[in-house]
Amino acid sequence: MPIDTAHADYTKMLPKWERCSDAADGQDAVHAAGPKYLPKLTDQSDADYAAYKQRACFYNATWRTISGLLGMILRVPPVVSVPDTYMPLLDDVDLAGTDITTFINHVLEESLETGRSGVLVDSPQLAESVATRADAALNGARPMMQMYDAEAIINWRTGSIQNRQQLTLVVLKEEAAVQKDEWETGSETRWRELALVDGVYRVRVFRRSAGNPQAFEQIGDDIWPTVAGQRINYIPFVFIGVDELTPEVDDPPLIDLVDLNLAHYRVTADYEHGCHFTGLPTAIITGYTKATPDEKLYVGSTSAMIFPDPATSASFLEFSGQGLSTLVENLNRKEQQMAILGARRLEPQRKSVEAADTASIHRKGEESLLATIAQTVGRGVERALGWMIEWAGGAHAEVAVELNRDFYPVPMTGQTLTAIMGAWQAGMPGFSDQEVFAKLQRGGMISGGTTLEEEQARILNRQIELSNINLGA
Repeated sequence: MPIDTAHADYTKMLPKWERCSDAADGQDAVHAAGPKYLPKLTDQSDADYAAYKQRACFYNATWRTISGLLGMILRVPPVVSVPDTYMPLLDDVDLAGTDITTFINHVLEESLETGRSGVLVDSPQLAESVATRADAALNGARPMMQMYDAEAIINWRTGSIQNRQQLTLVVLKEEAAVQKDEWETGSETRWRELALVDGVYRVRVFRRSAGNPQAFEQIGDDIWPTVAGQRINYIPFVFIGVDELTPEVDDPPLIDLVDLNLAHYRVTADYEHGCHFTGLPTAIITGYTKATPDEKLYVGSTSAMIFPDPATSASFLEFSGQGLSTLVENLNRKEQQMAILGARRLEPQRKSVEAADTASIHRKGEESLLATIAQTVGRGVERALGWMIEWAGGAHAEVAVELNRDFYPVPMTGQTLTAIMGAWQAGMPGFSDQEVFAKLQRGGMISGGTTLEEEQARILNRQIELSNINLGA
């Protein structure tokens, strides 16, 4: 089988991951997908479909929900503990200028978006020829971490080694920057194979063959990474799911909201399409013949039309059906449903039925889906960071990562959460970004020392960085 062979679970889940990613990316991504999310109407031409799609508005409840959930986790900064000697490594964990807090934010975002990511610990220059850490330091090499989103982890395999299940294969799809000429930079798809060969860790990188796009060629030689002069007997890659650190694939946590969000998008397309053709009345004149072929008739409050023939009549043809009203009701219902689905993610999962007041008093973050994600991400980053520090000469056991799981410093009912999220998503008066931001701060969901502008800039930077995170070999 070729290197781009995908795992059966990857093939099964990829459409869901793509829907989640496109919805989170917003209207441009959803529009770019064309008929994938907005099928053509019967006998619709390409030009008519382009106009139909352009009028459709994607109401991004998905990203609003993700950003709200992120804000709840990150209202308290992550607590990361490493030996003092290695604290400087936390300022640039991926050799691209990303600090550990921002890196954790990237992983959290992907966990909320698709429910799956992975972190690879690597030291590109630390090959067999570089025997010691001192040699590596002289060459400017040091361990680093790299995050991969769900769509990039295309294949994997586990096996029993010394009576313990271990990763034996991981294949990662990457986009690498390549210099086309003196001025232009392009990209090239590559596949990175992480494998245990006779119990020893090996890395190979492949690309499509220039002479035969159906074939693949290896880039460079096999790489056998070493730590302290010794080859490694494990694959330094950790899967991060919703509730466990295994290759098992689960549904994205917000998939119901995403699918409802896309359904709402299709209804808006029909509504705007209907408004386009029926929103304005059409002037109708019967019983009149133009005096000259070039005669123009004007309609409006500042003009008058005089017809000598008494049989002439003028009127307006105006839409009066109920179709648009039905579409409006459908839109409102879906917006309410999205608000409920979004708010539900903010509530703890209760093991038994409780009265609303009792549930409010007994909220426990560790019982919530959000807390589970925070805990899993913390454990996953801790494991990868432990390898990184260990490779740098430290002790794995001295590394700890803990994320906030106290999301309810001020008790808040499910009804209040639903109302706030629905009003925010709908852009209702009194629920602007600034006003909702203040409400969340008063509720302890966002740090009191953070401004809206700082939060917006952080989210924008995170989106930009995430879009580039898989660039490079």
